[in-house]
Amino acid sequence: MQQAGDPGPQTGVRTIFAFVEGQPVSAAADYLVLEVGGLGFRIFVPPSKIEELAAKPLVRLHIHMVVREDSINLYGFASEAELTAFRQLITVSGIGPKLGLAVLSTWEVNQLAQILASGDLKALTTVSGIGVKTAQRICLELKDKLKPTSSDESVGLLTNAEVALTGLGFRLNEVRPVLRGLARECSSVEELVRRALARLVGGER
Repeated sequence: MQQAGDPGPQTGVRTIFAFVEGQPVSAAADYLVLEVGGLGFRIFVPPSKIEELAAKPLVRLHIHMVVREDSINLYGFASEAELTAFRQLITVSGIGPKLGLAVLSTWEVNQLAQILASGDLKALTTVSGIGVKTAQRICLELKDKLKPTSSDESVGLLTNAEVALTGLGFRLNEVRPVLRGLARECSSVEELVRRALARLVGGER
């Protein structure tokens, strides 16, 4: 685990924020504003997490800070595991903070670790902005650094089913809750996709 105050990748300075905890007061497509002691902190987060975080009365985000000549940006994550994964992602050539957020918006950390372990380039290239060559670099450089923390087979089912359904044109934020509700009841990706499709098109309830 990265110690508070240790330098993060691509910053060149020591991070002064370990976390920020405050009330969400506004949100946009890729950031939240948290009010802390009368100050508003604009913090970029994985876009798929915006709605969930903005609805909470109090949010704690683990922080990565990027300092450049013309800007200081904060990137926030609900868990230290997400923060660590983000820092590892942005060490890969061609992956900046925006694309790192996009990856973690698409895949949960344990899903990402399993994708890397299996070398699933197709899953990685479902993220907008990641082509085959970039996906290959991510797998090559991170597969031994980002390890699955769970052997739960349902995680693999979810990952493969999400790839299949997003490939059919469904949005990740609409298929993920349906799949999570069904994953433990299904023994194969095919069954999970079939039952999820039935719900998504308004059939099975």
